[in-house]
Amino acid sequence: MKAYRFLLLDADGTLLDFDKDMDHAFRATYETCFSSQRPFSQELLDCYETCNSRWWQKLERGECTKPQLVVARFVDFLRETGLSGVPEEINRLYFENLGQGGALLPGALELVRDLAQRYQLYIVTNGNAATQKPRLARSGLRGYVKEYFVSEDAGATKPDKRYFDYVFARIPGFSKESALLIGDSPTSDMRGAQNAGVDSLWYNPKGETLPEGMAVTYQAERFEEIRQLLLP
Repeated sequence: MKAYRFLLLDADGTLLDFDKDMDHAFRATYETCFSSQRPFSQELLDCYETCNSRWWQKLERGECTKPQLVVARFVDFLRETGLSGVPEEINRLYFENLGQGGALLPGALELVRDLAQRYQLYIVTNGNAATQKPRLARSGLRGYVKEYFVSEDAGATKPDKRYFDYVFARIPGFSKESALLIGDSPTSDMRGAQNAGVDSLWYNPKGETLPEGMAVTYQAERFEEIRQLLLP
């Protein structure tokens, strides 16, 4: 294991429980916008998740912009469910509800607390600043990390090298050789690390297979394995 100084930590799916926050936000939004049209069901939530994932994948491939994504996912949702509404207004309310989240994955706070005793920690996250910053603030992580870098503020998203150029320019004394990026997404985090020229640790709790042609420096399926690697 190299002697790292800077740990670049993804948020959603790595530290924050996005599924829990998203579930709450979508249910609250649905109640306001659609409950008079059709009772809520898991099928409707699954449909939204599919639409949302589809557009995030397009964003990561550079096929759309973030402003297009946040509206288009609800355009697709309305079309596929037959529900009616104004996509822009639905997204605005969804962002308000999502910003009320901040749930952490079990053990995440303790891991970050312990890592902060040895490393400089920075959050590197895609998303909307109006939702990510309140969620991170509510999570309790703020006291252990130096800074949050949200893609909306950077004007580019992971895995785009421009996002990481923005981040690196704002970390005092930063060097790529002393940095390790930890994240759960092969497409945004691990490919982002490759594009940025830094080492990577793939947090892979589901035991998935790494996409062909992609390389990572380390892998871990549990937080305890990250501890063993970084806090021997």
